Amino acid sequence: MSVQLLRVAADSPPHRVAGAIAGQMRENGLAQTQAIGTDAVYCMLKAVIIAQRYVTDENMHLAFVPEYVGIVVDNEERTAVRLNICTQLPRPVDQ
Repeated sequence: MSVQLLRVAADSPPHRVAGAIAGQMRENGLAQTQAIGTDAVYCMLKAVIIAQRYVTDENMHLAFVPEYVGIVVDNEERTAVRLNICTQLPRPVDQ
């Protein structure tokens, strides 16, 4: 089981990122995404929402744990947002 870190840029197509997230979830049951900057983080969140639609028919309910990570880009320390995505148990249906 190998989870590949999916790096998301501000101009990444959210539907393609969502497809990659859905593929990782189907294959591993886990996915990791990472973005730097507000526009990229917005794109990443949008992709997770779209990915939920892609896996709903397979009875998967996505959840994530966000974290800040320090990384070095062009010899400069930056802070990225990383989402550790997993599945959660389905919520009970209200009766």
